[in-house]
Amino acid sequence: MKKDPVLAEFKAYWRIADELLEKATKEQLSTVARILALQSAHYVRTYGELPLPNLVELLKITEIGQKELELLRDGTEALVGVLATVTNGLEDEPKNPVQ
Repeated sequence: MKKDPVLAEFKAYWRIADELLEKATKEQLSTVARILALQSAHYVRTYGELPLPNLVELLKITEIGQKELELLRDGTEALVGVLATVTNGLEDEPKNPVQ
């Protein structure tokens, strides 16, 4: 059976997100939520309102198609990016970047 690279990426991002969420403080999580809300609002102002699928249901399903898998991967990648920025949480990033 051929491995799906999108599924592998999604799983990797999900694991990283879990690690970052576990060590984030309540204040950091609030900041992450606010940043993601601003990104969403910026998108709406730039491109207009888009009808969204029932995203809560998407997180509960056990079988998904390729489009849903790509959406989950992209959303989890965005979450990891914001979490890592807010928590300085990725191990391979320098602790004191050159200014």
